[in-house]
Amino acid sequence: MNKLVALVVILAFALFYVILQLPVPGLWKFALCAVEMLVTGQLLISRFGFDGEWGLILLRSQKGLDFIDDLAKSAGFWKFYADTGTTLSYGLLSIPLMRGNVSPKSVICGMVLLLVISFFVAPSVLPFFTEVLKLSVMQKAQQQMGASSAASVISTIGTIALVLGGFFLLLLVGLLYYGLVVLSAFFSTVVSGSNAMASTSPGATLLLPGVNLPFFEGIIALVIIMVVHEYSHAILSRLARIPLLSSGIVLFGVIPIGAFVEPDEGKLEKAEKVVQTRVLVAGSTSNLMASLFFFVLFVLYATILRNLGVVLSLSSPSIALSILLVLGLAFALNFVIGSVNLLPLPFFDGYRIIDVNMENKTFVKALMILTLVAFLMNLLPWLFVK
Repeated sequence: MNKLVALVVILAFALFYVILQLPVPGLWKFALCAVEMLVTGQLLISRFGFDGEWGLILLRSQKGLDFIDDLAKSAGFWKFYADTGTTLSYGLLSIPLMRGNVSPKSVICGMVLLLVISFFVAPSVLPFFTEVLKLSVMQKAQQQMGASSAASVISTIGTIALVLGGFFLLLLVGLLYYGLVVLSAFFSTVVSGSNAMASTSPGATLLLPGVNLPFFEGIIALVIIMVVHEYSHAILSRLARIPLLSSGIVLFGVIPIGAFVEPDEGKLEKAEKVVQTRVLVAGSTSNLMASLFFFVLFVLYATILRNLGVVLSLSSPSIALSILLVLGLAFALNFVIGSVNLLPLPFFDGYRIIDVNMENKTFVKALMILTLVAFLMNLLPWLFVK
């Protein structure tokens, strides 16, 4: 059976590579790859007994759990880390969110990191995707933002949102604002027949290895992101004496798309709300921290290459270029995923954090629906891209 599984995996990767070389638009490649991985995943599940459904395969293991237990022994450090990360994620809102169970040092440290990442890492994410990966839609968005007459007002509102509510509120405000921009353009196109939607760039996009990200470098960066995120959840779970049932990776077909550590959800839900919040916010905290770490490495490595006179080109692959892309993708995607994960959307940690801490469940659902609609509106311009 192992030989048959290996054969299926090899053929799946071969077909995946063929699809990526087809002279068709990126969205078509994405659709074809998705169908192929769905079929491959279902074949591995139904014929070879892998655990999963809808093409998603869960590879569970007990390995690594002892290592997590060893890391979780530094209780004081991880508590401070989680509290600092809560401020990084939620700004001053973290104080009432944690019911005052945060130290002044963790709040100050979190605010400093919030400002450092906001003013150094975040402004570099869009230019990196635009210049290094040549994503034209992002170049268009960058030009639109620079030409906007409301840029200074938006910047002021964004700064206030950042301080009061961290990356959670900053991203939520930005998502809602641009959702209204797209909605206005949509009505203008439908009612008056203008080309407003055609000239409006998407506010969100799918970043996929092999489609609009380098395949191998993208996979490596995603593995880094997944490990950082899930191990952080696991460490805080063990700190709260919540048992870990297993850990592993998630495959869509044969492509790794996620990692997981499976805590005892029943015991997690019975823990104090402050404890649950620390566990849930740990993933985004570590992604945002990792974005700063890899940003520093990216800048240092790029500076060394420049001083050595090394010239890189996407048309001429090299080890030096691959390392640069991995570091760049690691800082950019860690920031994007760490921030987006704070949104109150289904299956995101941000939704669970709000749900745990808000008594009014009607408000929680209303906020989730509003955010989901805004997110879909940000994707809507893709239907009008030529």
